[in-house]
Amino acid sequence: MPKRTPLRRALTGPSALVAALGLSACQAKRLLIVTSDPPGAQVLLDGVELGTTPLEEPFVHYGTRRLTFYLEGYLTWSDVVAVKPPWYGRFPFDLVSEILVPMGWRDEHRYHAELEQGRGKIDEPDLESVLRRADTLRTAGPEGPRPEAPALREDTHP
Repeated sequence: MPKRTPLRRALTGPSALVAALGLSACQAKRLLIVTSDPPGAQVLLDGVELGTTPLEEPFVHYGTRRLTFYLEGYLTWSDVVAVKPPWYGRFPFDLVSEILVPMGWRDEHRYHAELEQGRGKIDEPDLESVLRRADTLRTAGPEGPRPEAPALREDTHP
């Protein structure tokens, strides 16, 4: 008769059933499906490049995320999106749906961006104009900054 090791003893009876259920559990397949019009835009999720549209990206965590789209000749599109879990992904249902009942749920979240033509990059302002605008706002009263008076030109008369 073969000698029973501690591992074999532990994997008999109810513990074997629990181990089998745990090993056979299928986590939900979570996908971000991202498209844009026109296609081919570079996509960033929370500042991390994912690829170009259209794309399917698996994800692990739900929550608030920032999607950003870049495409040459188009304005940059960026928005904060809420990736909310379905009913079976909320506590305590997630314990049952992902561990005890290995259903292999598919959770898809679709996001689409309509990109507008325009300059994709914003030019950096020069330091002098930023400081001048900051000084105008700093010295403004409660009603806001006053419009700048037109510059006086010196006319030279003979």
